[in-house]
Amino acid sequence: MIKKSPTPRTRAVFGMCVLIFLAVLIMPVSAGVSQSTIAQGDTLYVSGQAPGSQQVALYFFGPNYFKYATAQVNDGSYTYQLTTTSDMSPSQYYCVVQSPGTGSTFSVGPVTVGQTTYITVKPGSGVPADGDSFVVQGPNALQGSQAAYALEQMLKSPNIPDLSQTFTFTIDYPMITINPVGTLYMGTPFTVSGTTNLAAGDTLLVDVRVASFWPMSKEEANAQDSASWSQGDSGSVIVQQGTASGQNFWSFSVNPLHSSQYEVTVTGIKTGATASQQFTVSNQSVPTVVPTTAATTVATTVPTTAPTPTPSPGFGLLAAAGALGAVALLIFRRH
Repeated sequence: MIKKSPTPRTRAVFGMCVLIFLAVLIMPVSAGVSQSTIAQGDTLYVSGQAPGSQQVALYFFGPNYFKYATAQVNDGSYTYQLTTTSDMSPSQYYCVVQSPGTGSTFSVGPVTVGQTTYITVKPGSGVPADGDSFVVQGPNALQGSQAAYALEQMLKSPNIPDLSQTFTFTIDYPMITINPVGTLYMGTPFTVSGTTNLAAGDTLLVDVRVASFWPMSKEEANAQDSASWSQGDSGSVIVQQGTASGQNFWSFSVNPLHSSQYEVTVTGIKTGATASQQFTVSNQSVPTVVPTTAATTVATTVPTTAPTPTPSPGFGLLAAAGALGAVALLIFRRH
């Protein structure tokens, strides 16, 4: 039986398949976050791609902070939720996402011995590898950027098949602002709004209450339709995504109010952040806007032909008149 050698086209297709397969195996792990800046107490979402892996490991480093976690990979993708940001002080943090690459187990990982936690090679042994480990919890622990850099250098070793990617994020104090409300008028609905660094989708409680009583005569009170106006309002709103990280916005529609001094308070349910502002609802009528009329402009007619100039005595005519006067004076003197 004669074996047929593969044609050039067959060899090319086979080679392409091998290249694609190898690319999937050695493709670096990717990682990203929902927001590069989040409020303390909000949830940080980390997601990415890790083709060929069953799980990824996540290392979080910060000032006096270390956390290790794993996430399952489904169809080449993973998602992890960091829900403990309330325990993390406002600062910059580093996250290293690790994939075992072509292997089935991690070649680098944490090992805890007593009160000390190491990042070490061959974590399955349960003993820190001499010369290939560093401390992340306990005496002489590396923190923040130093710990992230040490782990990166360890994973870049030619003897380590694991893949990784590092990114940073910032945790800020939770903050809510209220835009200036100003003076309002009784019986007129309005909207309060503001900004926040709380995550889009967070819930805010908005409460509008009387801060001080505005005295009103009985005649004024009877003249108003008090049934349609309240002395407060409250409800909840959802934070909306802003145009920049950490700069989201919110708004709340308020029903018509009686005239008084009011205070609006906005509180974040998840983080406990709060803000307040006072404003006045006047018992005066809404000012009537008088429309302004443009002044009528009378068009000036421009003549199409130049007017005939009126002759005026020129220099030559004046000179001639002077000469005649001089001759008359001479004749008069001779006589």
